[in-house]
Amino acid sequence: MGLRDALKSLFGGAARAPLSSSAHEAELERAIGLHEAGRLDEAEALYRALLNTTPGHPDALHLLGVAQHQREDHAAALQSINAAILARPDSALFHFNLGNVLTALQEPEAAAAAFTEATRLKPDYAAAWFNLGKARFEQSHFGEAVEALRHAFQLDPALPGLRFDLATMLIAHGDRVTGSKQYHHEAAGLLSEHWQEADQPLAARLMLAYSLQQQDAWSEAEQHYRAVLDANPEPGDRLKTHSNLANCYNQLGCMTDALRHYRETLRLNPALADTASSIAACINYEPTTTPQDVIEAHRDWARRFAGTGATHKRIRTWTNDRNLERRLRIGLVSPDLRRHPVAALCAATLERLDRNAAEIFCYYNFPSGDVVTGRLRKASAGWRDIYGMKDEDVIRRIQADGIDILIDLAGHTTHNRLGVFAQKPAPVQVSWLGYFNTTGLDTMDYFLTDPYSSPPGQDACFVEKLVRLPHTRFCFEPWEFVPEVNTLPALERGHVTFGCFNNLSKLNTKVLALWGGILAAVPGSRLAIQAASLNDAANRERFAALAESLGIARERMELRNFVPLEQAARAYHGIDIALDPFPFCGGMTSFEALWMGVPVVTLDQPLIAGRQTLAMLHNLGHAEWIASTEDRYVGIASGLAGDLECLAEIRRNLRPQFAASPLADYAGFARDFTAALRGLWRDWVRNNPDNGVANSSVV
Repeated sequence: MGLRDALKSLFGGAARAPLSSSAHEAELERAIGLHEAGRLDEAEALYRALLNTTPGHPDALHLLGVAQHQREDHAAALQSINAAILARPDSALFHFNLGNVLTALQEPEAAAAAFTEATRLKPDYAAAWFNLGKARFEQSHFGEAVEALRHAFQLDPALPGLRFDLATMLIAHGDRVTGSKQYHHEAAGLLSEHWQEADQPLAARLMLAYSLQQQDAWSEAEQHYRAVLDANPEPGDRLKTHSNLANCYNQLGCMTDALRHYRETLRLNPALADTASSIAACINYEPTTTPQDVIEAHRDWARRFAGTGATHKRIRTWTNDRNLERRLRIGLVSPDLRRHPVAALCAATLERLDRNAAEIFCYYNFPSGDVVTGRLRKASAGWRDIYGMKDEDVIRRIQADGIDILIDLAGHTTHNRLGVFAQKPAPVQVSWLGYFNTTGLDTMDYFLTDPYSSPPGQDACFVEKLVRLPHTRFCFEPWEFVPEVNTLPALERGHVTFGCFNNLSKLNTKVLALWGGILAAVPGSRLAIQAASLNDAANRERFAALAESLGIARERMELRNFVPLEQAARAYHGIDIALDPFPFCGGMTSFEALWMGVPVVTLDQPLIAGRQTLAMLHNLGHAEWIASTEDRYVGIASGLAGDLECLAEIRRNLRPQFAASPLADYAGFARDFTAALRGLWRDWVRNNPDNGVANSSVV
């Protein structure tokens, strides 16, 4: 390859500017020949000789800078190429190579300016656009990086490495913006037929799988991930593959497979707290899981990542005013203070708290908000955006706010801040609402529940002490777009439609077999199932085949795709009776069904994750829809289906009953909630009568 072509490859796809027609052209050509042969010492000597006789010769200065850059003498190269630019400022190649030198000097902002000037002088300079994008990426300007590489790709898609760097940047940008599927879709298009051509094909295939996963093409992604594992990837890629494959199986509703890969991920890297949290959360879906399995998984998380025990670093003294009756400062830590089920279960309550008794400080751990976030911000005495903050900084903020009782609303769900609670920045710490189990943390003092969610004997399943509110542990506020109740669909259709809109992860083989028995007991009935994972065509077929093998004929089953939140409740207009899964029952789906006048049949379970609907039904006065055995579950469902007149009456009356129940008594719940927190504060003060030292200490 000639030097001019080498310059194209190495420095950006444009040969050097034409040589001057001076008498020194032959000397310069000889120097280029030596340069081309890799004889840099001799070439550099000729460039310097030429510059001695013709000072300021732009080509000689530029090529001397190129040679110095190749030697990694970047400071000298910078001086030479800058001198070349002074002599010939309109050379795009000179500016381009200046950008390369500045990149080597780790000055991405200055490099980006040089590449930008190269593209201004030569708008079709693909390599300059390429390197401009890489410089912007280095500055974390991901949107600008993507646009620059897109431009380069339009000009010269064959540039080495461009396709795969563009895919990398699209994925990185897509992971950081809302509504990012378009970026992952574009990345997958670049990779799907070309990943084999990459310098590292397995890494490129892993990117393809991830970009498919982020578009909810979970089955297709799963196939690529499994192929990567079969190819024995490098340890880092093996770890990523197991982790992402676990997430795919989670979304597909294949929880046994998900758990297997989460556990392998944690084995490969025991420092992954989020993976251990996923294990703790996911075992609740397994029908063979025992209460002991559940608490042990959560204790294992605490041992690994919270250093449970007396020697762990944590705050042990607090300076909070011990006045028993003063206004309490309550902190809420959550990523879900937005249009999310957690907000639907607490916003109306928080707005009704007696601000003379308690003031709320919210620590919001999510990058964006919405209209519901605005409501909660308005209801708060203090709002702290903590997304991206280190635990230590969040702890200092909580201490500076003088929080008396700190409440976790996330548990082992995504974007939790359990690391903050592990150091105990507030005197009293409480788990409530956003998680259905123990956190495993011995620094979490209490778990707020109710008599129905946590009957006697359940205390042994929690590290925290259970505090039972009088009626319910949550209230439900329907979103403003929830429609009115309609007439019973069976009266028009001539058959009963059972329905379940929970995640497929809850619909295990025992659940499906039981539902098959219900359909057999109610001739002509149908079953509607709606879930996001049914959008995946291959998974839809897998699930349909599984259900059919368990007694649910395909012609009696309606599998529905995911619908936006604004339309979710309207789907109950076509459902007569809702069937609750187990051992992990419905939460928001049960609330929505009941609000829409649809009775929910549930099976009594030992843990809170399976008792959410049961607690709702007790508060509604409809304990008759709670089954103590599987046979009774079938009997209740078939009995409801056999009396359409009664079912229509239930549909007419259920919403008014709900509105008059403790489940919608926001003011009453606010009083019960505040009284419970006051009681916790009094207990703490009695056990900690002194005001402590001037500053909190960490042991």
